[in-house]
Amino acid sequence: PIVFAAEFEDGNKGTFKYNIKTGEYEKISDYIFQELSYSDDYEKIIGVIWEDRFQGIAELDMRDYTFTTIINISDLNKYVKQLGLEEIKYDIPGEAELRMPKYYKDGYTFFWGYYSTHICYIKPVKNTWDISIVNSGKFLGYSYFIKEEYMENKLFLETDETLMSKNEDRGTIIERNIGEDNKEGVLDIELPDLLDSDGIMDMPVDMSKIAYYEEPEIYIYDLNTEKKKHVTNQYLFNQNIIELKFSPDGKYMFYTVGDNPFFGGSFYRRTFYLVDIESGNKTKLVKWKTTDMFYGIDW
Repeated sequence: PIVFAAEFEDGNKGTFKYNIKTGEYEKISDYIFQELSYSDDYEKIIGVIWEDRFQGIAELDMRDYTFTTIINISDLNKYVKQLGLEEIKYDIPGEAELRMPKYYKDGYTFFWGYYSTHICYIKPVKNTWDISIVNSGKFLGYSYFIKEEYMENKLFLETDETLMSKNEDRGTIIERNIGEDNKEGVLDIELPDLLDSDGIMDMPVDMSKIAYYEEPEIYIYDLNTEKKKHVTNQYLFNQNIIELKFSPDGKYMFYTVGDNPFFGGSFYRRTFYLVDIESGNKTKLVKWKTTDMFYGIDW
């Protein structure tokens, strides 16, 4: 199912699973799993917890909804110092500079720093942790995916680096072999135009394609054929595309449109959409209330 973390206008907050057919949602954790993502087998989700009771990375077993901490921010700060990175301090609940944790091999990856392109890989070794840098750079990073292959692992990174264009309003989805300095631009993209953006690119389970938005169109770029497919149009009127997600079977796409906040606010009133990738037929699922706050969505 679709899972999302949210804090609703009525005070109900936590992590929920959402039923597309019925429109109903069910709370599966009292914790807000920020920037959550599924494991490859869809049995667990991982996310950032940034609350008074815990700050760090945790996971939720989707079979019985058991909450398990992975590593807290104090320990993370201790290990990232080995890499020469600055500490992230906790002040109050809210959005964290520790971003986008994912399962990777026998450990976990994550962005370290607000919009940083520093991606760290940490794995448990006996009673301690081993940490290394997967990527670093001076540009802003919005989202990333790592494709594991037989002889090499490829990083796909959504960044504001103008590798394929001289236009400062453009960015690039970059492909790079982990452990090597080489990089090449895969797609020239529009930069996210949000107060707080986690990027909108997505890749299916086999990571053979990239979904992205080029106003007013949603496209899928095939990495094997190097051709793009038009999926649907989504015209924006003082709005932004905020999330874009492939279904597990790759047949559908779920995306959200956020109404821009007024008077300097930070709430993007979200509307959920579902589109059939083959036919392009789309369905408006639900429009949430103005002050419903979302912290992460995956499918």
